[in-house]
Amino acid sequence: MNKITMKNVSSATVSVISDNFRRSLAPGRVVPITRAIYDDLMFDPGFVKLVESHFLKIDGVSDDQGVIPNEQNVYDVAAIRSMLENKDYAAFTKFIPHATAAEKDTVIKLAVEMGITDGGFTALIKKYCGVDVISAINQKHLAEEK
Repeated sequence: MNKITMKNVSSATVSVISDNFRRSLAPGRVVPITRAIYDDLMFDPGFVKLVESHFLKIDGVSDDQGVIPNEQNVYDVAAIRSMLENKDYAAFTKFIPHATAAEKDTVIKLAVEMGITDGGFTALIKKYCGVDVISAINQKHLAEEK
């Protein structure tokens, strides 16, 4: 029997609450769960939406056992940061049009935090996320000066 784990792959703290389970997961946190808890959580539409929206990633459940099919392209904060740091335009171009809301939030947060001003990234972020990163970086610097 495989060990089932739940990982917060977003850049926000996620709280999972049910009758038998209660956890707040910081970004990147991995929590082991039992099969009974997993089965119980699958009946919670909020939890299902967190998994479908790529806020949470469930590992250790095969496709034939899982209620939600395993997503192959779930990008966590580290993977997105790696694309931006390594200037991996090809991977980023494939990723961003199909990114979920959680992944887009992570992209915006990381781009501003890292000071990404490269036109290859900023144009795609503006097109698919609706945020002008250069303007957001400028606003962040102005706020820090006060």
